[in-house]
Amino acid sequence: MKRSWPIEESLWLEGVRLIGGIDEAGRGSLAGPIVAAAVILPPMPSFPWISQLDDSKELTPKVRKELYSHILKDAVAVAVASLPPEEIDRRGIFRATLAAMAQAAKNLSPQPDILLIDGPWPLPEVEIRQMAIIDGDARCCSVACASIVAKVERDRMMEELHRLAPGYGFDRNKGYGTLAHWEAVRSLGPSPWHRRSFLSRRARELGQIAEDAAALYLAQQGWRILERNYRTRHGEIDLVAWDGRWLAFVEVKARMTNAYGGPEEAFTLAKRRRLREVAEAYLQEKGVCGEPRIDAVLVRLSWGGDVVAVEHLPGAVEGP
Repeated sequence: MKRSWPIEESLWLEGVRLIGGIDEAGRGSLAGPIVAAAVILPPMPSFPWISQLDDSKELTPKVRKELYSHILKDAVAVAVASLPPEEIDRRGIFRATLAAMAQAAKNLSPQPDILLIDGPWPLPEVEIRQMAIIDGDARCCSVACASIVAKVERDRMMEELHRLAPGYGFDRNKGYGTLAHWEAVRSLGPSPWHRRSFLSRRARELGQIAEDAAALYLAQQGWRILERNYRTRHGEIDLVAWDGRWLAFVEVKARMTNAYGGPEEAFTLAKRRRLREVAEAYLQEKGVCGEPRIDAVLVRLSWGGDVVAVEHLPGAVEGP
């Protein structure tokens, strides 16, 4: 059964000859480049392989590579552009994605009469008529082709990075955040090809998981949580809790290693001073409902976000 592509077919019937489809690969990856591809197909293509087109993620690697070969052979034009992790960190993934797509469009020869872009955002750097199409890789054959080209090109780049840094499994995960990949980052540290901004974001997410786990643990031990993320001009304390006797100012530490270490590893002198200042500010504002002390709760997590263990350290910091 012949598949229809109504968006492109209507454009070809209008007399538009060169339609460029654009898509990217690697936007959500922890490591490696963002890769964009642009493809122009001849009008009303009738190649046998056209009916197999789909979003590249839905295709098997074997079918994807076969289609990639057909696209390179039969397309009017194919162009690829990429940005490395340091550019992604500098620009942010949104702007880096648009920049890679724009460069791929500019690299096309001949230039298209119109661009069909996968997603909701046009390319402000490109002065060509454009249509931004959500799920474009499922609705437009040229965009589906671009999706396949971008995916195959990026997979090859990640396989090369695996040869340079074999400990992260880039040949299998292609830089995406599988549990094994996160554990490799934990044990080996990030490689030069990891996106530091993505790792920082994950660290913040894990910090929130640790804080939730600490609050739940204390509540189960009979503590009443009075405050979360209490802020003053001196800084912030994660939890303020009361058990009927002690008023605990609790600093939560997320740990990704198999050993907690002592509290001295978690608190620098400056950190200890700040915690005491925050606790004193709380006491001045709220008053005293128990004997004040500064505690720590250390939460050990897997990179997948599973809580492995929780340890409560009463009086981890002297004062307030």
